[in-house]
Amino acid sequence: MPQNLQSLIFETTTNSYRAVEPIGEGGAGRVYKVADDDGRYLALKLLHKGSTLQRRRFRNEIAFCSKNSSPNIVAVLDHGFIQSGREKSPFYVMPLYAGTLRRLIEAGLSHDAVLPFFSQILDGVEAAHLQGIVHRDLKPENVLYDSSAKRLVVADFGIAQFTEEALYTAVETKAQERLANFVYAAPEQRARGREVSARADVYALGLILNEMFTREVLQGTGHKQIASVAPQHAYVDGLVERMVRQSPNERPSSLAEIKRELISRGNEFVSQQKLSQLKGTIIPESEVENPIADNPIRAVGVDYGAGGVLVFELNRVPPPQWIQAFTALRQYSAIVGNEPHRFRFEGTRAITSVRRDDIGLMQIVANHFKNYVQSTNEEYSRDLVESQRRNIEAEKKALREQIEQAESLQRMRAAVKEIKL
Repeated sequence: MPQNLQSLIFETTTNSYRAVEPIGEGGAGRVYKVADDDGRYLALKLLHKGSTLQRRRFRNEIAFCSKNSSPNIVAVLDHGFIQSGREKSPFYVMPLYAGTLRRLIEAGLSHDAVLPFFSQILDGVEAAHLQGIVHRDLKPENVLYDSSAKRLVVADFGIAQFTEEALYTAVETKAQERLANFVYAAPEQRARGREVSARADVYALGLILNEMFTREVLQGTGHKQIASVAPQHAYVDGLVERMVRQSPNERPSSLAEIKRELISRGNEFVSQQKLSQLKGTIIPESEVENPIADNPIRAVGVDYGAGGVLVFELNRVPPPQWIQAFTALRQYSAIVGNEPHRFRFEGTRAITSVRRDDIGLMQIVANHFKNYVQSTNEEYSRDLVESQRRNIEAEKKALREQIEQAESLQRMRAAVKEIKL
């Protein structure tokens, strides 16, 4: 590899990148600050040596981050290879970030800023989990900070556990390989042959959450409690305690469970996420999956059937709830006998009887039917949004009540201990 930075040029099919200065280095790679053809400063991660397994992981990291849509996971903007003698070393390009979570912790986060920032980390890691990917190396150094957007971004998926569904190549971890920084590694990552699941990330996140408040890494008993530095956030101690339990089965089963507890405490900035079945991307749980929005129901044909019926052909089979909304329309213009509730649906067909063979009358019925369909599309979409809003509010209320009941019981038990027998 050229030693003179000015001569170190990384080229891809669409751009070239000139190395400006090294900004980080690991066991098998280096990160450079680079300038592209337009003079923009970016970061470039180079795998300058490595085994076949390391190169496969690097390729998997590029594939995942290139297609990822979460704003809290680092984006791969470009990638390629650089030739050095007989060796071709892969690299990828990503945005240049001002710093890391480590620097924020060392500078001292305000207590009120901790949970909003932590919720962003949860979003990034959860987006990976929802796609079947476990990070396995979470630590403050691997969480980057975008100072302009005040956003934290999860990076370094190089040793992540990918599923075959997520990528073409499954990554298998050899028993003797030590993957994670042991300071943040879950107990099951320290032993050979143990299964490492998403709950290993839960463990690391528990350590990180505690450290964001206390500026110390939790180790053993008698560690600094969040309550001692941020009394208004004392309830987080109980959450951290569950996240860092020795047994994976005793930790929260998912990041959604952690989010639900934070939401129940009034942290409205915490948002639930889900994997969109329509788009294949991570979206907020509050976003309605509306199959009608991108592909509205439309009338695409009409025919006359035996027995004096008009048969309208739809572009696809409407959902049952759409049919219910159609037959229950409240405002419409109609010819008597051809109101919305008079139609019956069979697959992609909507059928209504006509009283006489009158083409002019049939045209009016057709015009009304098109209006019914458009009105139903709009009403169906509004109902979906309103139903989703009610469900979310009901869940938040139930969570708050659950927490209040648990705390009330805890206070009563503490009071009862003062009773003398």
